Amino acid sequence: MRTVDVYADGRWLTCDDNVVYLPQFIGSLNDDLDWAVSPVGDKRDSPPFPHRSPVENHHEMLRLANDDNDLHLFHRFMDWGPTADNVSVHLFRIDGLAYLPFSFWREPHHDAGELGPVYCARLSVDDLRLTLHRAAWTLMWDWYTDRKDRGG
Repeated sequence: MRTVDVYADGRWLTCDDNVVYLPQFIGSLNDDLDWAVSPVGDKRDSPPFPHRSPVENHHEMLRLANDDNDLHLFHRFMDWGPTADNVSVHLFRIDGLAYLPFSFWREPHHDAGELGPVYCARLSVDDLRLTLHRAAWTLMWDWYTDRKDRGG
């Protein structure tokens, strides 16, 4: 188990549950990294509503999820189990940039003003890949050395 605090666009994403079970969490990070390194041209690269902003796409996919959840799940990012259960995140790679529109939905939330608005983090796709890789590698190394120190 480890405490993991994740932030995007200045918002604390793991505010409801920041204690992770390392094998599960590392696997989830690896799944996101696999998607992030897939070739450009994947259907997930562009928003499903190309003439709308990433934030507008996020709104629309959440709205449509009540009737057809496939579109939301297809573009969902940060599906990390209980650690990220309080936030809905989508990912789009557009012209070398990663857009991560997200919104909080669980009440009560530590900051009631964050319920409702959609935020959008933006970074280069390479920075996203590097961040995911470093996080997974660091947590894996910590897990390995802890097990080794305990004789496991």
